[in-house]
Amino acid sequence: MLNLNDRNWTAFFINDLFIVKRPKPRSEKQYQSGNVPFVASGNFNNGVIKCCAPNFDESLEKGNCITISPVDGSAFYQESDFLGRGGAGSSILLLYCDKINRYSGLFITKMISQTCKKYCYGKMGSQQNIKREKIMLPTDKYGYPDYDFMEKYIKERERQLIQKYTDFICNTPQIVEAMPPLESLEWDEFFLTDLFTEIKRGKRLKKEHHINGNMPYISSSALSNGVDNFIANKDNVRIFSDCLTLANSGSVGSCFYHPYHFVASDHVTSLYNPKFNRYHYLFLSTIICRVSEKYNFNREINDMRISKEKILLPIDKNGLPDYDYMEQYGKYIMLKKYQQYLDYKNTDPERTQ
Repeated sequence: MLNLNDRNWTAFFINDLFIVKRPKPRSEKQYQSGNVPFVASGNFNNGVIKCCAPNFDESLEKGNCITISPVDGSAFYQESDFLGRGGAGSSILLLYCDKINRYSGLFITKMISQTCKKYCYGKMGSQQNIKREKIMLPTDKYGYPDYDFMEKYIKERERQLIQKYTDFICNTPQIVEAMPPLESLEWDEFFLTDLFTEIKRGKRLKKEHHINGNMPYISSSALSNGVDNFIANKDNVRIFSDCLTLANSGSVGSCFYHPYHFVASDHVTSLYNPKFNRYHYLFLSTIICRVSEKYNFNREINDMRISKEKILLPIDKNGLPDYDYMEQYGKYIMLKKYQQYLDYKNTDPERTQ
């Protein structure tokens, strides 16, 4: 197994390794939906905020490129051609080097993100500042960046993760009953208060009081299952597990299932029923997320509104929520998704070597 500690490391100016430039001025608002990624400033989804249909004669940004957000310093490797946000304000930066490929590019993006994470809205990174940033890279015997090692290291880690995922799938029960489609079922409305035995809001914990640790801190984000931080606080917090969280503010209406112990902020409410399993919760979370259509920053979900909130659920012959169907449907969708991932893995020979 390759070890990072076995290599010599050297600091390199970004400008000495890459050609650094900006995209031409453009905004995602000027495009219709299509299949070309539009990359902008952001720290999630590889920087892609929309897939667009470019103009007939428009030149795309070439792939095999690293993009950097000047807003927060997040960096992503872009394998395929794309549209990049340019112009005043939060225009991304494009880094090109003909010595990198997908694997060494992924390695280097991590190094860049670590160096540039100091940038923020109040202190955005200019093109000149980012050019002069230094990143640490493993070097070969001549003192040059060891792109071959970077490639082999990422390939090795990727194969390990794929094998771990494949082993997980192989140990998952594969038999699911034939599923009637959702549209063939009867549905009815149910109050959230009738579905969950415990509905409880989290407790406020200021950022400056966070203690670094390993327990997820769940807030009102719509990203990463609502995880906002990892903390070690145990006093004056509310800890939950095996339940849903519903965002009351921020990304109002976002709903996630948490099979682990976590600390809940006052911006989310936990929804718990001891009779539910993960498949019940996953089915319900998808339905509950649809309540977000009625809420926004100016109309948050308070305790009174939760007590009056209803959702539609499939029902059994007695007119009760059909939890057996929800469980089987959740398993069915999960197995379909597993197979899609395996099929994708098997289309790339490098991932299976």
